[in-house]
Amino acid sequence: MHYKLSKFSEFANALYPHELDYLLGIQQFEQSDNLKILNLINYNSRNPRNILPYDVTIDKRRYSYMKNWIETNLEARDVDLFYDWLIGYEKKVLTDLIQADEEKELLKKAKGIEPSHYYFIRFYELMRYYRDFLLIRNRTDSYHAIEEFLKANQAHYEAMVKLNAKLNTASEDIVGQYFDSHTESRQWEDFLTEVFFNPSIDGYTRYRAAVRLTYMYYNYREFGKLRNIYDELDRSFQAGIFYSRRILANYYANRAMMHSKLNELEDAEKYAYLSIRHENSDYIFYLLNLCGVLLKSHKHKDALATMQQSIPMLKKTANYYYRIGFAAFYTRTLTANKLYSEAADYADTFHSSYKKEISKNRWHLFYSNYFQALSFCENYGKILSLARRYKLIEKEKQQLGDPKYLPVLLWYSTVADYMEGNIPEEELEQIIIKSCDILVRNNYKIAKINVLLNELSQFAPNPFRNIRDKTRQVLAN
Repeated sequence: MHYKLSKFSEFANALYPHELDYLLGIQQFEQSDNLKILNLINYNSRNPRNILPYDVTIDKRRYSYMKNWIETNLEARDVDLFYDWLIGYEKKVLTDLIQADEEKELLKKAKGIEPSHYYFIRFYELMRYYRDFLLIRNRTDSYHAIEEFLKANQAHYEAMVKLNAKLNTASEDIVGQYFDSHTESRQWEDFLTEVFFNPSIDGYTRYRAAVRLTYMYYNYREFGKLRNIYDELDRSFQAGIFYSRRILANYYANRAMMHSKLNELEDAEKYAYLSIRHENSDYIFYLLNLCGVLLKSHKHKDALATMQQSIPMLKKTANYYYRIGFAAFYTRTLTANKLYSEAADYADTFHSSYKKEISKNRWHLFYSNYFQALSFCENYGKILSLARRYKLIEKEKQQLGDPKYLPVLLWYSTVADYMEGNIPEEELEQIIIKSCDILVRNNYKIAKINVLLNELSQFAPNPFRNIRDKTRQVLAN
């Protein structure tokens, strides 16, 4: 009995809150123990640090029934499972392997798939392949039913194909802006918003619009606007729309980032922990996201434990974007735990091995944390040497005018110049205040500037008293 409940507990406690919201919304249990179990699963899902045990006095068959009921109902809404089914049937049709009972299932699906279905576009294309399969075999009985489906939905399908082509064009501008601060993507905001909030459009297209809006609002550092998108996604997930564990994990990770940027750290931590319940190809990103939230919440030991536990998984990825992100966060985490020499040594070793990759991926994030570790080690000469050799200050200045831009490397290298006796205090103040004056400012950016000033004041407290007073006046204007 204990073994059975242990397995059930493991299954139940891995469920997501939105999965439970959906299940509670559709349940019509007549057996009171079923609802009692579901309510406890719901509580445990939302309170992972205070998980209550499942009642061993309830008949173990109730638990078996509930596990089966949960899996059956979630699988029925899972868009990833539907996609697997769709691809499998497409292969069977195209290779002439489809069986009679499978054809009946296709015909049944054609009666139930609406244009708003998540994978409507791909299903429509499957029906076109199936129509050709029937036509060449003179199967007029089934052919007419499929032809009716295709004609009834042809206009909508063609409109969705054009819409997705437009989304591809928007993606080029939005992603391009991430790499080139002179590219604009604001012109796509209204279009993407209209697509996402239109319930008559298929879920895949709508979700693509949501992802691009997320990217765009991050580019412009407009995290408040992102809340409207995520609140709508929240309602959709509760209703079983857009559902898959993959999509939910991605949503939780992105929502954690949004709350972190808005300094809503309790919510950020909650969603970050939810995101790592599901392992996929983005799991390292989710872990780094969690680590960033823990550091911001001053839970430095938790952050270090999280990073160290993820090292075996990091070795499995060939994604340099994630590898460099990990190195940067691990360096920062070691520094936060006052392991300054270890932080600088780790960053130095990683830098020696991956110079070329760093120059192409997340170089600003990596060097920002590398410079911080070197500063705590009072190795200011190394900072100046790295900045000169790789032209980091010139590279950073190319981002001027970009909402993402912060002169982190400029300020750290200027402090290093001051600490090495290369410039006087007045010049240190002048450089930092002048660079602060030209920043694109919003509430998020101002908060980041203040954090950076606090960091740097640890190395040169006297001049930074004046700098903080003067920058406060600059930022207020």
